[in-house]
Amino acid sequence: MRGWRGVGWVAAALAVVLAAGCRREPSYSQASADEVIQSAKLMVKNGRADRLTDLIYAENADMRGLYKKLGGMLRSAQTLTLTLNEKFPKEVAALRAKAEQAAKDGKGSGLFGRLTGEARRGARRAATGERPNQGDAMDSAFKQILTDPYGWLDENSSKLATTPINDDMAAVTWDGKPVFPPLGLVIKKDGEKWFLVLPTNLPGVSGFMPKTKDEFAIWRSLIRTFDNAVVELNEDVKTGKARSLDDVARKAGEKAFVPAGIAFIAYGRAVEVRKEEARKQKAKAAAPAAPDAGAAPAGGN
Repeated sequence: MRGWRGVGWVAAALAVVLAAGCRREPSYSQASADEVIQSAKLMVKNGRADRLTDLIYAENADMRGLYKKLGGMLRSAQTLTLTLNEKFPKEVAALRAKAEQAAKDGKGSGLFGRLTGEARRGARRAATGERPNQGDAMDSAFKQILTDPYGWLDENSSKLATTPINDDMAAVTWDGKPVFPPLGLVIKKDGEKWFLVLPTNLPGVSGFMPKTKDEFAIWRSLIRTFDNAVVELNEDVKTGKARSLDDVARKAGEKAFVPAGIAFIAYGRAVEVRKEEARKQKAKAAAPAAPDAGAAPAGGN
């Protein structure tokens, strides 16, 4: 009898191992530019938004570490999305119906289109002196981001594509047109993998990217602030402290925007310190060398 029990335990252990093997996470290919986009869609579908940052090119270990922390925040956002959809199904359904109606009325295709459309309309109002009236639209867009932060990827999956530039680089296109023209958004090959390259070299962006240890530390603190806010929001929704999407949007501002503002001020100061040091070093390098006190004057005997 004991022998059969032993066989039973072995069979049970094998079943656990096999079940774990069946649940093993699929691989996310980066073997080509197109597969990077497909992998991004698959990561979101599988609830692994934290892996999205694996697809982004990092020029050094500090930046890769920063992207890892950002990935953790994206995972928290995905968890919050599931909770919001579970707790406020009617509000979420109404929000989606409103977005679909906006698309039918030609006010943009989904969240991505509505955000860009509102930006264009706001610019036209400013140019003509008309008073901006974007509160409702932006509030609605913010709520949609909370309830479906990765929905734009599904909405525009048929429009996202790549076109080769050379053997090691491809341009990302949306509806057949380059993203972020004229420089564009690209996916490039690094080693055996392809990575999305964020436009961090654009004028005005490059100087704001972290370069010193202090700057990276502030960015990590900022990401942690947002991550904590998202985690707390999720708990507030689950425990009933936030009773509507309006509550969630309001609490998001209370929890994140003030500490984030403080972090941005600190970061701005750190960037200025770095730039001032660079200016001093440049001026020092350009200054003519002082004559050697022990050298004979020119033309002397």
